[in-house]
Amino acid sequence: MVKDNSGHASLIQVLIVDDEQLVRKGLRMTTDWEKHGMVVVDDAPNGSVGWQKFMEYRPQLVITDIVMPEMDGIELATKIKEEAPDTAILLLSCHRDFVYAKSGIQIGVHDYIVKTDMDDEHMEIALQRIRQQFDQRALTRHTAASAGDSPSSEMKNDGEEALGAWLHQNDYTAKQHLLRKLRAEWHWMIKKCYILFLYFPEEEGEGMQSLRNSWKHIMAACAGQIDFLQSDDRTAIVVTHQSCLSLVQSSLVEMQLKHNGLSWRQSPVINGEDEWLRQAEALFRLWGIEASVELLQDTHKEDIIRAIDYIDQHLQDDLRAADVAAQIGVSRSYFSTIFKEATGSSIISFISERRLEKAKELLSATTIRTEEVAEKVGIQDVKYFSKWFKKRAEVTPGQYRIQTK
Repeated sequence: MVKDNSGHASLIQVLIVDDEQLVRKGLRMTTDWEKHGMVVVDDAPNGSVGWQKFMEYRPQLVITDIVMPEMDGIELATKIKEEAPDTAILLLSCHRDFVYAKSGIQIGVHDYIVKTDMDDEHMEIALQRIRQQFDQRALTRHTAASAGDSPSSEMKNDGEEALGAWLHQNDYTAKQHLLRKLRAEWHWMIKKCYILFLYFPEEEGEGMQSLRNSWKHIMAACAGQIDFLQSDDRTAIVVTHQSCLSLVQSSLVEMQLKHNGLSWRQSPVINGEDEWLRQAEALFRLWGIEASVELLQDTHKEDIIRAIDYIDQHLQDDLRAADVAAQIGVSRSYFSTIFKEATGSSIISFISERRLEKAKELLSATTIRTEEVAEKVGIQDVKYFSKWFKKRAEVTPGQYRIQTK
């Protein structure tokens, strides 16, 4: 594997896009690019020129402001990800704009820095993370090329690429490809199976690769009934038949002791390819909400996390925005604003979605009556609950229970 003078696997070309000339010049002059095995190939004063420069140089890293004339940073990042999905993107903003931050997460940007916080240390950390990801990717490709990929691993990589393109870029063609795989070689995944969505924060570095390596003994113990699908450097999906669920859960608990940053969420039992896609997307969307919360100022972040915990523990109650706000000690209007900015959902919509997921879990995993399920998610009228559930899940509670058994 060829290395540059800095000792890294390859030289990363960088494009800087910002409408402030002082910012462009400052980044060029004050950042130690050579230390990270990087070189600035050019800069641009707006997104439109930035797009032209990107197509000319095809850099591996683009550092772009968000608010710019002619084409903003989110639109530029979206176009770049569509053209070259492996390109790393670092967003800059003049303030903590949570809507932009959430949009960046959804299209797969690598990091987000507020300009008022942008000192040498913040930029150093961001570039180090990006460098580590590039080196790890290069090492993985080099190892695979040296060992030679088997036909089965090629098929699996094909599926993983489609999964990543669908979840991170909302690629319709990738979604159709996944459907075909679920109906063919992945057909076992759509009958009495569970999806577990795994997430590593960026600072874990090689955590996902380490996790994948330690997963081999579980794969051997549950041959043909479990699979590990990595969608990018930070997220993966584990699909397991219900017969192996307990082993998977206990193994994940053990892995969390070794990898403090590892977190995971589990779907209800799945039957059918459409339900598989719905649950995978729902878990990914939930991660997007939680990841966007990580970008909040510490005080806001704590408020949102406390609110979500309170909601999850009181789904059986008559929850209102004012009640949740009162529990965390802030006004209803302030709470509604920061919650919408952080999650992209109103508090009422978020509570409704949490109730639906809880109802699905109870219907698929227990034998309690529908009336009790309704009560446990805060709906006292069972007839209203049935109509409410069917409107959102497209089947009645009874039909859902039959489908998931």
